[in-house]
Amino acid sequence: MKALIGSTLSAVTLALYTQTASATSFDSETLRLRGIDPDLAAYLSQTARFTEGVHAVRLWVNGQPRGVVHAAFDTAGALCIDQAVRDAGDLVDTGSGCGEFIEQFPQTLIELLPQAGEVRLLVPAPALRTASADHSAFTRGGAAGLLNYDVQGLYNQFDGQRSRFLSANTEAGVNAGDWILRSRQFYSSVQGKATLQHMEAYAQRTFSERQAMLQLGQINLSNPVLAGARVTGAQWMSEPALGASVSGAQVQGIAATQARVDVRQGGVLIYSTVVPAGPFELSNIPQLDRRRDLEVTVIEADGERRTFTVLAAALGLDLPARGFALGIGQLRDSGRNAREPWVLSAGASYPLAPAASVSGGALVAQGYNAGGAGLNLEPWPGSRVQGLMQAAHTSESDDRGLQGSFSLNQQLGDRWSALLSAGRQTVGYRELIDSAWHQPGERSSRLRDQYALGLTWTHPWTGSLSATWSTTTAFDGQRASRAQVNWGRRLGPVSLTATGQWQVAGDGGLGNALYMSASLPLGEGVNWRSTARRDATGVRLGSGVQGRWDERTQYRVAAERASHTGELSYNGGISRLTQASQLDVGYASYGRGSHGYSGAARGAVVLHEDGVTLSPYPLQDTFGLLTLENVAGVQIDTPGGSVWTDRKGRAVLPQLAPFGRSNVQVATASLPRNVDVHQGAATLQAARGAVPRITFGVEVTRRLLLQVQDEAGRRLNRGTGVTDAQGQLVTLVQEDGAVFVPNAHANPHLWSRTVDEQPCRLQFQLPASVDTNAYYEQTVAQCRVEESES
Repeated sequence: MKALIGSTLSAVTLALYTQTASATSFDSETLRLRGIDPDLAAYLSQTARFTEGVHAVRLWVNGQPRGVVHAAFDTAGALCIDQAVRDAGDLVDTGSGCGEFIEQFPQTLIELLPQAGEVRLLVPAPALRTASADHSAFTRGGAAGLLNYDVQGLYNQFDGQRSRFLSANTEAGVNAGDWILRSRQFYSSVQGKATLQHMEAYAQRTFSERQAMLQLGQINLSNPVLAGARVTGAQWMSEPALGASVSGAQVQGIAATQARVDVRQGGVLIYSTVVPAGPFELSNIPQLDRRRDLEVTVIEADGERRTFTVLAAALGLDLPARGFALGIGQLRDSGRNAREPWVLSAGASYPLAPAASVSGGALVAQGYNAGGAGLNLEPWPGSRVQGLMQAAHTSESDDRGLQGSFSLNQQLGDRWSALLSAGRQTVGYRELIDSAWHQPGERSSRLRDQYALGLTWTHPWTGSLSATWSTTTAFDGQRASRAQVNWGRRLGPVSLTATGQWQVAGDGGLGNALYMSASLPLGEGVNWRSTARRDATGVRLGSGVQGRWDERTQYRVAAERASHTGELSYNGGISRLTQASQLDVGYASYGRGSHGYSGAARGAVVLHEDGVTLSPYPLQDTFGLLTLENVAGVQIDTPGGSVWTDRKGRAVLPQLAPFGRSNVQVATASLPRNVDVHQGAATLQAARGAVPRITFGVEVTRRLLLQVQDEAGRRLNRGTGVTDAQGQLVTLVQEDGAVFVPNAHANPHLWSRTVDEQPCRLQFQLPASVDTNAYYEQTVAQCRVEESES
């Protein structure tokens, strides 16, 4: 049957889209002998064209692909350059009609390729949208409330001891009138002892005409050359989306068991999560200050705590983007019963040349002053260099000091790259947070210098190899060094990886560990993995399977054996991406009655004027809402990941690029078989804080495969045309009188011709209910001779 439908569509395509250079006369008898209705001659003589209506086509503009768009064509097959085509092609708006664009840009060339399902436009440069200085093209406004949540739970029973941990990172907020209001909290419960830590609460709005952002409340002061400060106050700064984006920090390590990982900066807990045994990599960790080290604590299932420091210099070279920042506020959360002075911070970074920029900043507080300058260079291709010098004075203790740093990121040929960073400070140098409390006994234990080196090597034979090394030296001479190596290589279908970490010097509590794995695909979506791990407890060998039950469900099962005791341990888990949340559950058995359970849920709740909609992803500061007219379970591909419509046909667009372009598209394969979407793709351009809403119209279709006979019981001739009530061609008759009707709702009255060329009308009966899982329905039709309505 599929072959019959394919033959039908191929025949229609061949008949409709046979291309000719000019109008051509056809011999009616020749057409009849070849199985083609002679009435098609007039249609075929006018060169290839799309039929009247809306077609999903691939759009190209000036040689660049613009994705799939549902384009409208008139009765002559001419393209309507409407709002849908202009949005997809990034063309300027010229009005609501179809002809205004050509009238304004008569140089436009339109190439229609119906046989390939493509439309190619060649337009003059003024017809393309450009980023205007006032950003008037961006969508603004909209209102919605949100609650982002990330809940983690862990229960372990190890050697008769029980440990329970529960954490919840939450972010509540409102977007209204381009204002962004946010409040972040962190709840944790360890062994039943609960704590609630309020992180920050602030209001923010971008004034795009000034390309600047205003922040009010509990904020982090930004400074391009000095460590910032957590204050309650106000800040006026350049809009990051109109410059360069800044990503969060990345932390790597190895866990011996199913463990909890806490990340702190300046003594403040900024991130907490649960990781499985083996190497872990935490990405996009939100930092309070990009110039302060991170303290990472790994808490194993048996309660063992291992702590290591990730130097700010090892996080990568961070060249400040062009812009400014000016803020004032009262220091908060400084800890240790410290005083909380008022702080004024100002800084800016501007280019000196295409490959050079200079940065400067100052920070003034009660009893504390600091200033600094930086030079950022790209001296030759593949090289980025930054030098910083800071000076600080603490009035109360009359401490004065300097701090300098140098960073180099260099591409060494096609395969090598290197990162080098060095920093040193004098004994009198203080950060603002350090000056807020007395620490006479800690002067000699403070860091004097720190160095970091990273190398990356990539080769088709050896694979990818990266290594980092960092070391610090205190004023009392104590040294601490850490090294980590990562390697990966693919040999045919087998993927090999190795990760090692070492505490080279000092007592950082990190411990040494080496982890190796080999992964082999066993079939579609299933991988077998073998592992080997060596750490302070000895060598452990493991093997397991990871796979997919469906596109949204993953599972993992593994076993591990300790070589020195022969003890076996097991672990497994399931991860599920639902329409409303990301869920994960896991179990681990460590032998001798020791085991652990873990669970996690992550997502968002959105409150808007039409009700409540759930999202499986946390929302960013700019998000949107989509409606698909009461069609549930349809997949929508968005920049923040795939989402699915709820029972009311609504879905949340969790992440839109502020002052950028965000493409949203319906995955048509997920639509019910009897539903067609009018416009399945859209490009959103939203200002920061906006909540755009889009609606995709749908049409309920009814596809039919008819077996047609005339009143004498004869099958219609193959190639005979089937038209609608207006005489427009709908399809062609195939072998044995088979007729495939794309949409019986749009064409309820169909006409054709009997064997003896008499006009006849197709009559058939359909069941009242429709099978939404079937692509088409089959029934018998009779073509009765009567007066044509056409």
